[in-house]
Amino acid sequence: MLSISDIHNKIKLSRLEQQINASSDFASWQNLAQQHDDISGAARWRKLEDSSLYDNGEIRKRHDHLGKLLSERNYSDLLFALNEGLHGNLEGIGRPALYHRAKTGTKHLVDSYNDMVNESLLAIAAASHGQISRRKKIDFFRRAAHCYGRSALMLSGGAGLIYFHHGVVQTLLDHDLLPNIVSGASAGSWICAQLGTHTDEELKGGHFSDLEYNFPSGKHNPLKVLMGLDKEYSASDFLEQALDQFSDDLTFQEAFEKTGRYINISISPAEKHQVSRLMNAITSPNVYIRSAVLASSSLPGIVPPATLYAKGANGKPRPYLPSRKWCDGSFADDLPAKRLARLFGVNHYLVSLINPIAIPFVEDPNIRPVRGLKRAAFDLMLQGMQELLLSAERTSAKMGANYLGPAFLMADALLDQKYTGDINLILEKRDYRWRDVLFAYINDEDNSAVDSMKLAGARSTWPKLPVIKNATRVARTIDQIIVELDEGKSNRSKGKDQHAITRAI
Repeated sequence: MLSISDIHNKIKLSRLEQQINASSDFASWQNLAQQHDDISGAARWRKLEDSSLYDNGEIRKRHDHLGKLLSERNYSDLLFALNEGLHGNLEGIGRPALYHRAKTGTKHLVDSYNDMVNESLLAIAAASHGQISRRKKIDFFRRAAHCYGRSALMLSGGAGLIYFHHGVVQTLLDHDLLPNIVSGASAGSWICAQLGTHTDEELKGGHFSDLEYNFPSGKHNPLKVLMGLDKEYSASDFLEQALDQFSDDLTFQEAFEKTGRYINISISPAEKHQVSRLMNAITSPNVYIRSAVLASSSLPGIVPPATLYAKGANGKPRPYLPSRKWCDGSFADDLPAKRLARLFGVNHYLVSLINPIAIPFVEDPNIRPVRGLKRAAFDLMLQGMQELLLSAERTSAKMGANYLGPAFLMADALLDQKYTGDINLILEKRDYRWRDVLFAYINDEDNSAVDSMKLAGARSTWPKLPVIKNATRVARTIDQIIVELDEGKSNRSKGKDQHAITRAI
């Protein structure tokens, strides 16, 4: 039987949860979340090291050993200790369940251990060459990057729901947690283009919070424009006008040289028997980002397929694969996890999902895992739908209705994709309407829909900041150190090398 104190606490927790869900800024959310943890007992749980979810004894042992070596400045043994175990899920510290008990984070020991590993990496990087040679440093950090892996942010397509991405990305930027590898399809490619052509300094402080895309409005009925019935504007005009607001005439290689960020844009083939592509500074360095965004945003039946353009040897634009046309990247590779793994060694994925086709069927497996008969029934239904679509494509081809084939194949490709990753930021069904998908908030005079969507993205990210920090921090530090070591090859001065590494980190 519950005591009066327990009943009062339940009432307090219920009220706090309502306030947390209505928070309009991170500071307020964090304060309320801390109050919730204090009352629920989660704050005390965070302080206690013992748990069946991870090997706390081994983590404490390694934590203290690294701390001892750091205090003694014993860099050779520190390097040996790091070589013994540098892993994001060492002894279970990366388990999602460790972040579901408290609203403000996980065990303090887990946080402290990650801090200790990060500090140890910085110490190795800054050690003099007499203590650890440059060759050993480069060898260690390159192996560490390969073994530890990298994180990537994948931004799905979703048309007018793009402002959810704004809230997610701005929050990651403002907390210095945005991965250096980002992919986007369709609406997600718009965010990628901005991330690839602007530095963190240019984006922090409200770039995505303030930006709103300017679409024709007034006498131009959006439905008529989408149906091709407006004599002055077409859907292509809408798209081009929006791209003018944020798209620079940079190639993927030029963007990487400016920001050091690898952006990736998915595009789908407009013709049968072709395969989708992932455009980036490795696979297509000379392609203009704007042309890739235009292709990835060309929704079949509304915006015509696009031709890619690249910078030629004379510095002028020229068609890239001129015999091919490309369309909306969401249909073939909305979240290109396998390709990112192959190209960049990515093994950890953040997903911002706004795809309205996928949202009704997707739940975060780390929160509500689907198992047993329910999982089998869902897979069977999905397989049946795919078989039906493929059969419809074959039938339409036999009947001469070839124009229907691509639509059936694209629908099949949508169903055949995986829409979740390791950390999932999913737009809740209650936070959008279908008209928002099509009309992208045209004529939203008071900006209420835009602001609501941005806030929904931020709110979905705030509870995930602790796990994102612990999951991505070490990999980011390793990559930054490697860049500084490579840049310091022509600078043999110990003092200058140390300054370069310290400055970057």
